[in-house]
Amino acid sequence: MVVAAAALAGAAALALTSGDSGGGDAPADGRPPTAAERALVRRAQALVDVRPEDLGYRLVVRGAAGEVRGQTDTQRRTIALFVDARDAPHRVAHDLAHELGHAYDASRMTPARRRAWLRARGAPDAPWSPVAGRASDYESGAGDFAEVFARCHAASPEFRSRLAPPPADACALLPAGARTDALASR
Repeated sequence: MVVAAAALAGAAALALTSGDSGGGDAPADGRPPTAAERALVRRAQALVDVRPEDLGYRLVVRGAAGEVRGQTDTQRRTIALFVDARDAPHRVAHDLAHELGHAYDASRMTPARRRAWLRARGAPDAPWSPVAGRASDYESGAGDFAEVFARCHAASPEFRSRLAPPPADACALLPAGARTDALASR
């Protein structure tokens, strides 16, 4: 990936931020990351062709926090990754790209685009936002969008959406502004 080297160089300092995101929705048990976890995030960033700063966000790295792998705080414009040094780099890359999908959704998707997304994915009546009280967003339009965004922007075989199957061409399914070339030109 052409952008991967720039992402690694330009975002290394961001990835190593170990402080709390300050967001009220960050898991309380997210601990400061170990050196191995910070190194894992650096390797994972090289597999993602979008950087948090491309969308006006800051990356915060924390140690594993149960089943929560990442969170996007749209108010503070932070993406928190909760990593375990035993994770595969492609899995962390997928988690980062998924959260970047949420950041894109929050800043650039409109209600009309969200409705069009749900129709295109064959789930016009599905909720866009996750059901309150559930840790996973994979059955919602927002989670599906974030998974397709991750499939387009991360070198990872993972796809966790339960709303619809993986698209044949994830990048082609995304709105034009969510593709790598459009993000890089901003």
